Amino acid sequence: MPRHILWAAGAVCLAVAACGGGEEMTSQPDPLPMTRRDTSFVTVPGGTFITSEGDTVEIQDFRLGTYEVTNRLYYALAEEAGVPLPPDPGFPGMDRYLYDFPDHPVVNVSMNEAVLVAAALGGRLPTRAEWEYASSLGLSEDPGGKYPWGELDPVLAEYPANYLAGDEWETRALDGYLWTAPVDSFPLTDAGFACQAGNVAEWTVTPLDPVVPVCGGSWLSTADGITVDSYVTLAPGDRARHVGFRILLPL
Repeated sequence: MPRHILWAAGAVCLAVAACGGGEEMTSQPDPLPMTRRDTSFVTVPGGTFITSEGDTVEIQDFRLGTYEVTNRLYYALAEEAGVPLPPDPGFPGMDRYLYDFPDHPVVNVSMNEAVLVAAALGGRLPTRAEWEYASSLGLSEDPGGKYPWGELDPVLAEYPANYLAGDEWETRALDGYLWTAPVDSFPLTDAGFACQAGNVAEWTVTPLDPVVPVCGGSWLSTADGITVDSYVTLAPGDRARHVGFRILLPL
């Protein structure tokens, strides 16, 4: 069912993959200083929203991360949040992923761990309705748009996302990336967000007992899996190397 934004004031600017073994680090580098990108947020004005499942919900104002949480931000907040560092995802050619790829999205993080890290920054995870609403905001002229950029198939749109390009494993690098991409690798949507389709799927906190939705698709998803209403479900304690998160700050 298509999504519809009934009112909004305007926006301001997957099966579980193997987690990977990775090498145990005997010593850890110091966290890198956070960048402006790590703490960039888009203000999302509240509104009345009909979700893809036909539910009418009232959305309150909030701010949502422009970018997915990076390795750098997660590493900087992990100790304060009291969470362990994630296992290495084991991407070929990307050893020491957490430490040596600071601008890539953090992966292998459970929902429970993501909640604690978001709280360390004064935030939380979005609900599925909030996530879908924010993803649809840039589609005010075409609220039934399939992707955050509209209806155009990602191949015809010249690969504006990191996904299983061509819907085949052998062609997945047509978008420029075999695994994850730096969080600022693709153009911002009209609403001001990066990588709301693909790269890593994103945790939400909407309970579908005993699982929760993980939205937006990832580098492992076909084109049909990176639409604004697409999601898979995982248990809150699961980790996967195609799943990360984005932080919401209440207003």
